[in-house]
Amino acid sequence: MTAAPGGPSVLVVDDEPFVRDSIAEVLRADGWKTHAAAGAREAVAFLESQGVDVIVTDLRMPEGDAFLLLDHARKGAVEIPIVVITGVGTVAEAVRAMKAGAFDFLQKPVDPEELLLLARRAAEHRRLLAEVRALRETVRGLRAPRALVGKSASMERVRALIAQVARTDATVLVRGESGTGKELAAGEIHRRSARGARPLVRVHCAGSPEGAFERDRVAEAEGGTLVLDEVGALTPTLQTRLLHLLESGRDLRVIAITNEDLAARVKSGEFRADLYWRLDVFPIEMPPLREHREDLPEIVRHFLDWAGREHPGAGPRPTQEALEVLGTYGWPGNVRELRNVLERAVILAGDRELDADLFRSILESAPAPAGAPPERELHLRKNLDAAEKEIVLRALARTQGRKKEASILLGIDPRNLGYYLRKHGIGEGRARGDIEG
Repeated sequence: MTAAPGGPSVLVVDDEPFVRDSIAEVLRADGWKTHAAAGAREAVAFLESQGVDVIVTDLRMPEGDAFLLLDHARKGAVEIPIVVITGVGTVAEAVRAMKAGAFDFLQKPVDPEELLLLARRAAEHRRLLAEVRALRETVRGLRAPRALVGKSASMERVRALIAQVARTDATVLVRGESGTGKELAAGEIHRRSARGARPLVRVHCAGSPEGAFERDRVAEAEGGTLVLDEVGALTPTLQTRLLHLLESGRDLRVIAITNEDLAARVKSGEFRADLYWRLDVFPIEMPPLREHREDLPEIVRHFLDWAGREHPGAGPRPTQEALEVLGTYGWPGNVRELRNVLERAVILAGDRELDADLFRSILESAPAPAGAPPERELHLRKNLDAAEKEIVLRALARTQGRKKEASILLGIDPRNLGYYLRKHGIGEGRARGDIEG
C-alpha cells in the first residue's frame, strides 16, 4: 500500500471517502507515498507534524475549504504546491484559488493521466524552488568573508577538530559566543565532507515555524547537511521532532550551533537531556576574539581584502597606531563586530588613510553588548591594563608622539613614561623626543 522509499509524497484531501481513496490509489500506483485527510482542518493538523511534497485537495468541503490550506501553506518556509479539484460551476472560484497561490486545478471527474501529469509537475516545481533557494543562499555566502583566519593555538585546534570530524557523519555541536565564526566552522565541516557537493541547509531555530521545520527545510537537506542555528531556541515540540529526526536514520548530517550553555538549560528543564546528548557527539568550541588577539592583524587584513572587493576604491591599510587601537578594544561582538567596524571604516574613509582617530570614533560610538559581560571579562587587572594602554596611546596621538608633552597630559613624571611604553609593548616609533633628565 505504500510506495518505495524515496518517492514523492502527497496529501489527498477530500470529504468523500470514495473520491479520496480513488485519487490516492492512482497516485500510489505511480510510486507516490500517499496520506489522506477528510477535510482542510484535518489536513492542517497533519501538516503540523509531517510534511509532503504536494497537496491535492477538493475546493469545497464542509470542514474548511482549500483556501484554508492555501493560507497555511503560505506560512511555511517553502510553499507546498497545492492542486485544487473543482466541481461543475466552481471554475471562477478555482481561478480565485490560483490567485491565492494554488499551483493549478483539475475539474471533476478527474482524469487519472491528467492528475499524474499535474502532480509530477507540482513536485518538480517544488524541487526547483528548493534548488533556487539553496543557490541564493550559496551566492550570499560567497559574498561574505568565509575563511577561518588565524594561526594562534586556539584557531589551529579548531581547524584540527574540523578536519577530524569532516571525514565522518557524526553530529557536531559548535559552541561559542555570538560572532565567533560558528557558522563558518559549520560550513567548513560540510565543504570538507563527502556531502560537500550536496545541499547545505541552514535553519534559524528561533524563527522556524513548527509546521515548516520538518516538511520543508529537513526535506531540502536530504543527502546533505542541516545546520541548526540557535538550537537552544527550539520549542519543546521541535526538540521532540529533532530527536526523532536524529534517531530516524535519514540521510542527512546535523550540525547544531549555539551561544548558550545547553548543559545548564538541561539542568533547568528547558532543554531535553536526551536531545542534548545526541547533539553533543562531537563538540567544537569557538574561541572569543579577546582570547586570540595575536590573530587580529591577520584577521584585519583578511576582512579589508574582502571590504576592498565589496567597496572598490577603498583606502590603504590601517596605520600601526590604528592596529594598536583595535588591539586594545574588548570586542564583545567578536569577529563579526570587527568585520562590521572595518567595513564601516572603509566606507567612511574613502581614499583616505585608515587612522587611529577613525577607529576610535567608531568604537566609542559602539553600543554596549546586550546582557551581562562574560565572567572572564570582569577580570580587574586585565581591564585596567587595557584601559591604561588606551590612555597612553591617546596621549601620544594627541601630542603626535612627543613623549614629554604626553607625560604632562598623563599627569606622570616624564621619566616614568618609558615604563608604560615597555609594559604595553608600544614601539618607540610611536613616541618622539628625548625625555628630560
